[in-house]
Amino acid sequence: MPISTPSFDPNNERDPHQSPGSAELFEQESLEVAGLTPAQAELVLKRLGGAVVEKHQSLEAIGWKARIEATDRGVTVHFDAHDELLDDLLRRFEEAALREAGR
Repeated sequence: MPISTPSFDPNNERDPHQSPGSAELFEQESLEVAGLTPAQAELVLKRLGGAVVEKHQSLEAIGWKARIEATDRGVTVHFDAHDELLDDLLRRFEEAALREAGR
């Protein structure tokens, strides 16, 4: 009888949202930054190691994802990050975003 093994996509095109067991290690947090545009938020997130998934909307990096939402006052960035990365990621994003927004 064959041993059951996980199936891997040879093109490495698996959906990261469907990774089994990863959800319990991730936490969600949102951060609102007045005066920041989606393009500026994307630039800050790229400087923190993010890769653009959808221009001015979402980025991903090892251990975290971010979704940018435009608001009347600026942007709200919704983070989905590994619990050990989240606090540092939020702190670094907020500092860089405030500099980028000119404050």
